Amino acid sequence: MTTTFHQSDFITHALKMVVPMRREFGRNVNVQTMLADPQYAHEVFEVALSSSNTALREQAAYLQRMLGGPRQVVAAPAAAPDAGPAATPAAIDSELGRLQARQAEKYRVGLR
Repeated sequence: MTTTFHQSDFITHALKMVVPMRREFGRNVNVQTMLADPQYAHEVFEVALSSSNTALREQAAYLQRMLGGPRQVVAAPAAAPDAGPAATPAAIDSELGRLQARQAEKYRVGLR
């Protein structure tokens, strides 16, 4: 199963890597090339993951997961005995719609 992502999300997070990469490694990062060329993106991630800057390493790991990079094997959390059923896609969609409506209302009220 491949995970889809919005390019704008990727670009937003990748732009946060540009200045730290230039400061620490003297390397200019081309975000558009990272989107178009997985090999280039992998090289950038490898350099960033070797950084002493924690935020840069976290950003690189996050972007690597977005692009479908190496998967980290993590044990599934143990289900609590009293845990209810897992959320259904319809419940997730309704919750997302509710949150988006709430955010839109905050924005609308803030404009006045």
